[in-house]
Amino acid sequence: MGTWLYKLGQSHAVRVHTIWTLLCLILFVGGLILGVKIGRPAIQPYTDEDSWSLALCTRVIDGDTIVVQWQGNEERVRILGIDAPETRRTRGLRAQAEYLSMDPEFLLAYGDVATRTVEMWLLNRQVNLIFPEEGQVLRDAFGRLLCYVELQGTDIGERLLLGGNAFVYDAPHPREEAYKAFQAEAQRQRRGIWRNL
Repeated sequence: MGTWLYKLGQSHAVRVHTIWTLLCLILFVGGLILGVKIGRPAIQPYTDEDSWSLALCTRVIDGDTIVVQWQGNEERVRILGIDAPETRRTRGLRAQAEYLSMDPEFLLAYGDVATRTVEMWLLNRQVNLIFPEEGQVLRDAFGRLLCYVELQGTDIGERLLLGGNAFVYDAPHPREEAYKAFQAEAQRQRRGIWRNL
């Protein structure tokens, strides 16, 4: 009698263990399938651009600086022609506020907005790095790549300027006049940092 009860208990434990194992396996496989379907944004291949300029955005530092994997290296990229509000209370923020005649705290809030916007657009996506002189790498004093950044043909600097999440960086570059026009449009529409004009 004792042996029969012992065998019954063992077979019940085996069944419960088997059910739990199958359930875990189903959840694991389902998670993998869902991860493949919704885990990463779709990336369309570029057909009209040289693959030399393609990079993967792996991190967003702030509204005008990202980190990419490019040509087998990790590189910091400073988006050419724009300046996004700082994300910390620094001398840079005070200088921006003085230059724009704005309250530093007001500007600081838009630093976070610009950063989140760039994260939403670029993080884990393939981007095109467009150098002012084709094929020539340009770097700033900090060793960052200086270039325009495009996502599937869309100029990220242009989008940030039009949304009022950045302002024109005061230095000559090929898209300078167009960028000034985008900023003027954002100012007319009172978007982003220009809402209190």
